[in-house]
Amino acid sequence: MNAWEQYAFDIQNGKILACKRLKQAVKRYYNDLNNPRYTFDTEVVARFIAFSRLCPHVKGHLRGKPIILEPWQQFAFANLFGFKVKATGRRKYRSAYIQVPRKNAKSTVAAILANWFLVMESGQQDIYTAAVSRDQARIVFDDARQMCLLSKPFKKRVSIQQHKVTYSKSNSLLKPLAAKAATIEGTNPSLAIVDEYHLHPDNAVYSALELGMGARPEGILFAITTAGSNVISACKQHYDYCCQILDGEEHNASLFALIYELDDENEIDDESLWIKANPNLDVSVDSVALHDTIQKARGIPSQWTEMLTKRFNIWCQGETPWMGEGAWKACQQDYDENDLKGLECYAGLDLSSTGDITSICYTFPVDNELLVLTRHYLPEAQLQNPANKNRAVYRQWMQAGWIRTTQGDCIDYDRIRDDILKGSQHFDIKLVGFDTWNATHLRTQLQGAGLDVEPFPQTYMRFSPVAKSAEVFVNRKIIRHNGDPLMEFR
Repeated sequence: MNAWEQYAFDIQNGKILACKRLKQAVKRYYNDLNNPRYTFDTEVVARFIAFSRLCPHVKGHLRGKPIILEPWQQFAFANLFGFKVKATGRRKYRSAYIQVPRKNAKSTVAAILANWFLVMESGQQDIYTAAVSRDQARIVFDDARQMCLLSKPFKKRVSIQQHKVTYSKSNSLLKPLAAKAATIEGTNPSLAIVDEYHLHPDNAVYSALELGMGARPEGILFAITTAGSNVISACKQHYDYCCQILDGEEHNASLFALIYELDDENEIDDESLWIKANPNLDVSVDSVALHDTIQKARGIPSQWTEMLTKRFNIWCQGETPWMGEGAWKACQQDYDENDLKGLECYAGLDLSSTGDITSICYTFPVDNELLVLTRHYLPEAQLQNPANKNRAVYRQWMQAGWIRTTQGDCIDYDRIRDDILKGSQHFDIKLVGFDTWNATHLRTQLQGAGLDVEPFPQTYMRFSPVAKSAEVFVNRKIIRHNGDPLMEFR
């Protein structure tokens, strides 16, 4: 049994402790092995593993010594290179998302992959490393370049320059790219490595690389990252999408997902579970040093979130979130709109762009408390739109009654108007506040129906005092809500 096969077997049988997402990746591996649509090329995987031994370590006390891929790394590359579509003979996977914490040899893994494409793939290859900054993009590139400098077989075959490495036999190129979509447009990568995806401010670089790769039938878009502290980032959305694939809620046979994380923050207290997030534990991850990091973070609260994110791959909001999740949940109360009929209320309206969620919040002052009732609207087409990575959870919320759909692919403002006017027959609406963006027509219609409306531009000067008051009201349990999950979604 090969090392990657043994690894998958040990995960499946519980010999190696694994998080939920890794177990799902192993299950997917076995399902694909038994799927008649695919073949598995053991020979090419064995060649890749043998090739990796020509790539020397470039740092630390092992510098210059051959790299021996760990079983988890072999499992990753076995999936990436082994599975082929029987009908075409091409690789099954065209993209990969690998999420592992710091110190788990991410750059080493990516550098080996870059060098393989440079000298081992047939035909001309363009390999790019991209990140949020040129310095970050150079990390993987410099590791790959150093491997070429330290390896005699590489050094005599490739031309090594400061900012690029070339292989004249196939006219192939490896170079880092500046983190601007404009500099990437027009490229035609056969391999694009997106390093530390969680740092990217948006999806522009990833999308530009993906678009440029369209003409490469066996190109691979390879994202490798730790978790991050921006839970509305492009990377977090991609992570959520990968989780939906592993859960079976979404189907994307060409995207390989391998995620190492703790299933629960409390697992930090059990050292035997650290391997769930750190597959290189006691290899490149020093368990003693990791223990010291945890103890230090316990004594310095500002470091706790960073430790969870960087060392255990738990997505967390930044170190100082505006409002704690626990405080909001403590305000939950059991009531519905029938309990609020006839009561005085104030409505707030946030109109979306054509394809996003539009929300209305009715606030009822009742016995020194503020009871809120929310309604959310989404174009029906967004539930099936592949570009909307939240569509699975949106469908769940729709089925549970938290989201109302409007026909078509654009939000139906007439439906919003009609629901507000219908609400005015059940509630004593004193005022409707709304964001001034895109609301002129609806404002006129509501005024024409006899409702008082007031604009509320979403500027810092207007928002800041309101946000501060809301935080106080939540902490004092003055605001009450009925458990709307969209109000918790981040």
